[in-house]
Amino acid sequence: MAQGSLTASTGVVPPFRGRLGHLALGLPLLVVCWALLWSRQSVWNPLLFTGMWSGAVLVMYAGSWLGYPGIRRHAVLMALSAPIWWWFEVVNLRVGNWEYIGKVTYDWPVYLALSTVAFSIVLPALDAAWSLFIRQEVSSVGRAGSKGWHLGEVALGVGLQALVFALPGLFFFAVWVAPFLVLDGLVGRQGGRSIVWDMKRGRWRLAAAVAAGGLLCGLLWEFWNYGATPKWVYHIPWANFAHLFEMPILGYGGYIPFAWSVYQLLHLTQVQRLFTLARK
Repeated sequence: MAQGSLTASTGVVPPFRGRLGHLALGLPLLVVCWALLWSRQSVWNPLLFTGMWSGAVLVMYAGSWLGYPGIRRHAVLMALSAPIWWWFEVVNLRVGNWEYIGKVTYDWPVYLALSTVAFSIVLPALDAAWSLFIRQEVSSVGRAGSKGWHLGEVALGVGLQALVFALPGLFFFAVWVAPFLVLDGLVGRQGGRSIVWDMKRGRWRLAAAVAAGGLLCGLLWEFWNYGATPKWVYHIPWANFAHLFEMPILGYGGYIPFAWSVYQLLHLTQVQRLFTLARK
């Protein structure tokens, strides 16, 4: 297990009663919304998707090492989640790696509203998932390289992002890699813990734990998407074979740098201040 994250404000293991309460709330919510999502076609199905994943988040937090991080932190994660995922939707307008299909049609205002609600579960889901693999809070300071190193990371990330827009057929993979390099570099320049620098120095435990959480979320997203309406399908160059659900098997690799990106986003000084304000 990796030694820590900032998924909770203290290293105190929550009592069993609290875990049981979150499980008792989350599991029925997950099961009921899942059953309805796969059995009906309705304009409101994105809300069922959100409810199902909200239940999954509570179940994962209940089984995690540090437990549920509190409603205020959860709310901040949801507020950050939708705009973060909308960025990837904007990038996908150029790249075209996925599209949403279904028999129900939406007016644009309804589509934007329901999509925003559905996108709000992305960051809480990842935070809950990697909390299953990260045992206790670790220092986020003093594990970075030089500021020049991290400036190079940021520059490389920005360059790759530009290439995604300029040559999407060649650099579609960088949709997930470029943001990670930018965010990891920014965290490092702020004196935080760089995942790239950790791996360069042979310290893989944190990177592996966050990656495991990302892959777990990826498998669940693709599984629950498979029987849903509406659903997303993929058009990934050079990798459109050996599908596991709708996703080509090689495509699951994108969940690893995506999870690292989100982890580092949450460790930016500016975002940490939001969590501090939310606790007051």
